[in-house]
Amino acid sequence: MAHIKKKSRENAGIESDFLKRLCTVTPRECAYFPEIVSPIEEVFLWSGYLSPEQTDDYLARGWRRSSWYFYRNSCPECRRCLPIRLEVDAFRTSKSQRRILRKNENTEFRLFKPMDFAERYITKSLEIHNRFLRVRYKKPPRHMDEYFSEFFLSPVETIVSAMFINGMLAGNGFLDLGKTSISTVYFSFDPHFSEFSPGTFSALKEIEWARAHGIRYYYLGYLIRELSSMRYKGSFRPFELLNPDTGIWERQ
Repeated sequence: MAHIKKKSRENAGIESDFLKRLCTVTPRECAYFPEIVSPIEEVFLWSGYLSPEQTDDYLARGWRRSSWYFYRNSCPECRRCLPIRLEVDAFRTSKSQRRILRKNENTEFRLFKPMDFAERYITKSLEIHNRFLRVRYKKPPRHMDEYFSEFFLSPVETIVSAMFINGMLAGNGFLDLGKTSISTVYFSFDPHFSEFSPGTFSALKEIEWARAHGIRYYYLGYLIRELSSMRYKGSFRPFELLNPDTGIWERQ
């Protein structure tokens, strides 16, 4: 691990981990390493919506979300999956990232409210999502109702990022928006456009948007160095990792 340069202690001002008070701990097969059964802190928020400040809170404490299901790894002996974020104003593009931006100089990047995007693009988006799952992970396709309920219905403010190549939808992602934070929930793209590095390009444009709108932190989910599909997140520098023992974000 790289030398630790800075520790972020802004969490000290947050009164309480409100999801912690509501959660149960359940042993589950690890989503990334199936040979491991790990304790997961989990909460289903079936009703109500979180304020922007609560969104900042849950992200700062290492929680992730899928629809109304909130979860956090609670593995005392494992450090293979660590929450990662960027301080937006500190981020600097690398040489390879600048090449990706140049390659996408004719790619259109847009942001939508979820229902506006669904009205125009949900059929094509699901087609791309299922192709992405099949080619990248050999997973079965999802049905429309499942896709809609998981990504378009949310207890927090959500926006959709989308990229268009030659006028065609090439990929889209879902982001949670807090008062000072933005978090990528999921991004999928048409494998036909892999040469454009859609995941990295979309993240770069989302960071650019966050900076323009005064957002302090951009959350990328988990950094997992053992998985190539998750390792690329470490190329966004400088980044911070959440120390599970102290609850402090440490700049790498």
